[in-house]
Amino acid sequence: MKPRDASEQLRARELWRPSVETALALLAFPRAVSALVSPIADCDETFNYWEPLHYLLYGFGFQTWEYSPVYALRSYAYLLAHYGTAKVLSVALTLRLFPLDKLLLFYGLRASLGLLCAYAEAQFYYSTSKCFGRRTARYLLCLLLVNAGIFHASTALLPSSFTMVLIMLFTSAWMDKRYYRALGYGIVAVLCGWPYVGVLFVPFTVETLYARGWTKSILAGVAIGGAVLALELLVNHYYYRRWVLPAWNILVYNVLSNETDSTLYGTEALSYYVMNLALNFNVVAILAVPVALFVFMLPMDCEAGRMQLLAYLSPMYIWLMIMFSQAHKEERFLSPVYPLICLAAATTLSAVVCRIGRLFSHASSVGRVLSHLFVVGTLGIFSVLSVSRVVSNVLNFGAPLRVYQHLYAQVLLNPETSVLVEGTTAATFTENLCIMKEWYRFPTSFFIPTNRTKVQFVKSSFAGLLPKPFEEHENGTSIIPSAMNDRNREEASRYVSIEVCDYVVDLNLPNQKEVKLWEEPAKWELVHSEPFLDTERSKSPYRSFYIPMLTPQHVHYVDYAIYKRKQAAANRETSTSV
Repeated sequence: MKPRDASEQLRARELWRPSVETALALLAFPRAVSALVSPIADCDETFNYWEPLHYLLYGFGFQTWEYSPVYALRSYAYLLAHYGTAKVLSVALTLRLFPLDKLLLFYGLRASLGLLCAYAEAQFYYSTSKCFGRRTARYLLCLLLVNAGIFHASTALLPSSFTMVLIMLFTSAWMDKRYYRALGYGIVAVLCGWPYVGVLFVPFTVETLYARGWTKSILAGVAIGGAVLALELLVNHYYYRRWVLPAWNILVYNVLSNETDSTLYGTEALSYYVMNLALNFNVVAILAVPVALFVFMLPMDCEAGRMQLLAYLSPMYIWLMIMFSQAHKEERFLSPVYPLICLAAATTLSAVVCRIGRLFSHASSVGRVLSHLFVVGTLGIFSVLSVSRVVSNVLNFGAPLRVYQHLYAQVLLNPETSVLVEGTTAATFTENLCIMKEWYRFPTSFFIPTNRTKVQFVKSSFAGLLPKPFEEHENGTSIIPSAMNDRNREEASRYVSIEVCDYVVDLNLPNQKEVKLWEEPAKWELVHSEPFLDTERSKSPYRSFYIPMLTPQHVHYVDYAIYKRKQAAANRETSTSV
């Protein structure tokens, strides 16, 4: 080893690093904030995960075609883990110490997701410090703390977010040479999370076969895989009442079948992911891409060490290449490798600092100043843009959560808040809450106090397949629902006439094709509204990033509103006097 390399390694080992406990405490704060304020960005999260979970807990909720026993594309094993968490949280709520119990349970579940993510991030950071060095780990911790993409993904009830957490735990175990633990995380990610991520574990599999030998590796894989597979099959058999493996079914539907594929739900150009990375990672994305070159600038004992680091980073390249090549693109599809993108950027940043130190080895004070300016400038720009992005998302798209929270607490029939219909017909009184074009921003039935409020759909410009309620039956998950299909064909039976609606939630767009309730004051009364970004009339970058003083001048907001049919109040008074 060259003396210069030895001295660099010595200085790197002497760098201060936060303990894993300190890292966890730091990371828990933004995850808790995310749980409280982060909008639900994807209707898939609502209807494929929050709604079935709500059904398991309360006996009512929406069902998508993926949960039909005919198709069985979604795993109840994934939901069951969160069901257990919800039951633990609900113990405190059953004491009736707090109002708005269901809302507290919803936010408590999100907080538990955030805490799990923070734990995985802390382990990921600490293993990085031992493998990539303390400097790289410190930069990684900074990038994880303020990253806009991870801020939103950390508390999302989605397999992609679950997989992101498992990949951090997997990579941490891999770095620590705990091969069987890493193998377990990988198998759970594939069978219970997202089967497509199996490709991310190919480099690890090759190394494990070499390091542990074929016999031990295969026996361990069969044992762990068999246990997870058995659990997956048993749980899904209990709910579907048939033997199914959702991980296989979804792989067949989206990849192996010649008749169906994910493009039924939209396609995007290559620029979609480029823009996504620019918005959520800004300068970090630029630093992450060339890491395969910069990793060789790190002070290491031998070339094999650098190749090992490349192996840890290689899943990022594998995933990005696959995702960029797919026609159907969604923001959440990249989230499994968000932490690896941060690690890649931190590695590049550390390598540049090392290179600057070498270039100015004869003028060390100059090198230190330049390194400091480069690091502070890079992390500063990243932090400002990331916080600006988070604030923009919360301010611009947080209205649905606030509107439905107002509905829950102040408007809908609710025994928790004494919003009740009294009289002899109270037990059977129901009300219809209708949604038109804003169906995909419905935040979940956790914001609906009881099943005496029926959420209904009114026909809008959308022409695809909407979800329908689960059967309110003890074996409702195994009942084959009518009017379902796997081709995204519209089913007219989903709709009701607006004449039967007691309340309507809608976004008041000036050029919308749907009925404009604000223009019918004789029929509809405005109950409550919150500002929501009008993207068509707002300019970039002000709509994507919050810039104090400038953003309010360049963006436009419209009302995300609750309307009550004026006859509804009279009908309610009549029913209470019977």
